[in-house]
Amino acid sequence: MRLFLLSLLLLCLQTANAQEPSEKASSPCGTPPGIAPFLKAYHSNPNAFITERSSDTLLAGMQLHLLAKDNGIGRISTERLLDAFCQLNEDFAASNIRFYSKYDWNLIDSTAWYQHDSLDAGIDMMLTNNVPDALNIYFVTNPADNCGYNLPYAGIAIKHGCAGANSHTWSHEIGHALSLPHPFIGWEGKVYSPLNPTPDTLTYDYTHFHATPDLVNAPLDTALTEYVDGSNCTIAADLICDTPPDYLSYGWDCDDLNRSYVLQNDRNGASFRSDGSLIMSYAFDHCQNRFSDEEIAIMRATLLTEKQAWLTTEQAEPDLAGPATLLYPINQQYVSPVNTLLQWSAVPGATHYLIQASLLQSYIAKEIDVVVTDTNFMVPALSTNKKYFWRVRPFNDWSSCVPFTANGIFHTTDIVSATEPDSEGWRCYPSLLSAGQMLTLELPETWLQHPVQYTVYDAAGRMMWQNNISTNDLKMYLNLPNENWPAGVYRLVAVGEKGVKTHAIIKS
Repeated sequence: MRLFLLSLLLLCLQTANAQEPSEKASSPCGTPPGIAPFLKAYHSNPNAFITERSSDTLLAGMQLHLLAKDNGIGRISTERLLDAFCQLNEDFAASNIRFYSKYDWNLIDSTAWYQHDSLDAGIDMMLTNNVPDALNIYFVTNPADNCGYNLPYAGIAIKHGCAGANSHTWSHEIGHALSLPHPFIGWEGKVYSPLNPTPDTLTYDYTHFHATPDLVNAPLDTALTEYVDGSNCTIAADLICDTPPDYLSYGWDCDDLNRSYVLQNDRNGASFRSDGSLIMSYAFDHCQNRFSDEEIAIMRATLLTEKQAWLTTEQAEPDLAGPATLLYPINQQYVSPVNTLLQWSAVPGATHYLIQASLLQSYIAKEIDVVVTDTNFMVPALSTNKKYFWRVRPFNDWSSCVPFTANGIFHTTDIVSATEPDSEGWRCYPSLLSAGQMLTLELPETWLQHPVQYTVYDAAGRMMWQNNISTNDLKMYLNLPNENWPAGVYRLVAVGEKGVKTHAIIKS
């Protein structure tokens, strides 16, 4: 079974999900307007694209690129990513298209790409990092001030805050990647007003929507305004007849029937309200729930022809059988705060497990947020005398909809302060360390004149500091750069020729 990454490589920062950077308001979609050449070919003769696979479940592979700042901070949380992946496949279930993660998640540390403010920067990001024969998806904190965008020659960028449960941005952008325009094409960048006459035609710029990048010449095209009676639906707007007229190119709310509150008038004076159920519209997420039948046919035809390199004929991995069961510690058991072992049952079909532990039942702040491939995880150190909540969520390359387990609850006991030397005479103190305070080590003679590697890990197993030191002194001091370390429990590990020593530290 192929593995995504080593478990600790996928470690999520505690604040990645809870604290998105402050940004300008995003437009729903930055995909430049344009009728894809494939859509024009399909529209001229739809029957020509019916093949022996037209009723098959189409399995499309993706390469996920998870961006962070230069220092590795800010990557999308695993929980949010799994929620978004689940929503994506639910949105496409009616189309008989299923997406899966074809390769290991690609972790990229680049502030310039992580929060890029132009499509040009996004083009550079994609053409630098794309992998062939897969749909390349980039999760960033600012995709050129949009919720997302698709470039047909490159890939898709999605904003963290526009991904997750009940968000349809990822599905919307894949719709673009599979030849679907907005139902309101031509109105991008324009605001409809019933006070002004509705035009017959709309001119738009599709510079970035070419099959290849074109950053010099700005190609222009013209869209006909669609009529309510459908008389020009084959030549107007998105060229799709079962997506009714829509002139709203901004995020809008809907009524109980998923229709726009804004009443619009076509060129003939016929009134209508936009259909917010369409994922390719700009209706708010709670309105959207479907692709139309013609949109589905177009997307499937695109996958079977232009994008067939994304498809696999291999069998999908099985759906997960259900949630895991927590085994230990549960039922308010008391455990040591050092080297705490968390255990749970295996879930058939699962290849990975997301483990979270928090002092808060809401998990708004997490002390543990890691992905592993086994059914247990050793926590190096936790806070003492605390009540912890923890849970586990299984997933694999194909499936991420199984929920977390119910909360397990345990308590940590007092930490044992190393005020007395051990049997060899090795001693480390204090256990409670303030910012800028040095750690004192008393060493037995057998540990002198030999190099010793000293490493400090945080509660999630991340290495915070490391140094190799050789000394002739029976007492030495470690000046740890802990000024910016969050308060919590850390673990010092000393590895030398004479053995291994550990000491738990509480950063106040």
